Amino acid sequence: MKTVFTAAFQEDAIVVKSLLESADIPAEMMTDAMLDVNPFYSIDVKGVSVIVPDEYEEDALAVVKDFRERKKE
Repeated sequence: MKTVFTAAFQEDAIVVKSLLESADIPAEMMTDAMLDVNPFYSIDVKGVSVIVPDEYEEDALAVVKDFRERKKE
Protein backbone atom coordinates (compact mmCIF):
# COMPACT_ATOMS: atom_id res chain seq x y z
CA MET A 1 0.00 0.00 0.00
CA LYS A 2 1.19 3.49 -0.85
CA THR A 3 0.26 6.79 0.76
CA VAL A 4 -0.86 9.19 -1.97
CA PHE A 5 -2.40 11.98 0.13
CA THR A 6 -2.16 13.31 3.68
CA ALA A 7 -4.27 16.09 5.16
CA ALA A 8 -4.85 17.68 8.55
CA PHE A 9 -8.60 17.71 7.91
CA GLN A 10 -10.55 14.52 7.41
CA GLU A 11 -12.94 16.22 4.98
CA ASP A 12 -10.14 16.66 2.41
CA ALA A 13 -9.18 13.01 2.76
CA ILE A 14 -12.83 11.98 2.28
CA VAL A 15 -13.03 13.99 -0.95
CA VAL A 16 -9.78 12.50 -2.29
CA LYS A 17 -10.88 8.98 -1.35
CA SER A 18 -14.17 9.54 -3.19
CA LEU A 19 -12.37 10.89 -6.26
CA LEU A 20 -10.07 7.88 -6.32
CA GLU A 21 -12.95 5.44 -5.97
CA SER A 22 -14.79 7.25 -8.78
CA ALA A 23 -11.75 6.54 -10.95
CA ASP A 24 -11.97 2.82 -10.01
CA ILE A 25 -8.94 3.11 -7.71
CA PRO A 26 -9.43 1.32 -4.38
CA ALA A 27 -8.56 3.65 -1.50
CA GLU A 28 -8.60 3.63 2.29
CA MET A 29 -8.20 6.34 4.92
CA MET A 30 -5.74 5.74 7.72
CA THR A 31 -5.09 7.62 10.97
CA ASP A 32 -3.95 6.70 14.44
CA ALA A 33 -6.31 9.01 16.35
CA MET A 34 -9.40 11.04 15.55
CA LEU A 35 -11.06 13.67 17.71
CA ASP A 36 -14.52 12.31 18.59
CA VAL A 37 -16.09 15.71 19.22
CA ASN A 38 -15.24 17.03 15.75
CA PRO A 39 -14.60 14.19 13.29
CA PHE A 40 -13.50 16.63 10.58
CA TYR A 41 -10.29 17.46 12.40
CA SER A 42 -7.52 14.98 12.97
CA ILE A 43 -5.47 15.38 16.13
CA ASP A 44 -2.86 12.97 14.84
CA VAL A 45 0.38 14.82 14.03
CA LYS A 46 0.58 12.90 10.77
CA GLY A 47 -3.00 13.79 9.84
CA VAL A 48 -5.28 11.57 7.80
CA SER A 49 -3.66 9.57 5.03
CA VAL A 50 -5.25 8.09 1.94
CA ILE A 51 -3.60 4.88 0.79
CA VAL A 52 -3.95 2.80 -2.36
CA PRO A 53 -2.56 -0.55 -3.53
CA ASP A 54 0.94 -0.28 -5.00
CA GLU A 55 -0.17 -0.90 -8.58
CA TYR A 56 -2.55 2.11 -8.48
CA GLU A 57 -0.03 4.62 -7.14
CA GLU A 58 0.75 6.42 -10.40
CA ASP A 59 -2.90 6.89 -11.38
CA ALA A 60 -3.82 7.89 -7.82
CA LEU A 61 -1.11 10.54 -7.72
CA ALA A 62 -2.50 12.03 -10.94
CA VAL A 63 -5.97 12.27 -9.33
CA VAL A 64 -4.47 13.86 -6.21
CA LYS A 65 -2.52 16.37 -8.31
CA ASP A 66 -5.71 17.38 -10.11
CA PHE A 67 -7.52 17.75 -6.76
CA ARG A 68 -4.79 20.00 -5.37
CA GLU A 69 -4.78 22.19 -8.49
CA ARG A 70 -8.56 22.60 -8.42
CA LYS A 71 -8.53 23.38 -4.68
CA LYS A 72 -6.20 26.33 -5.29
CA GLU A 73 -8.72 27.94 -7.66
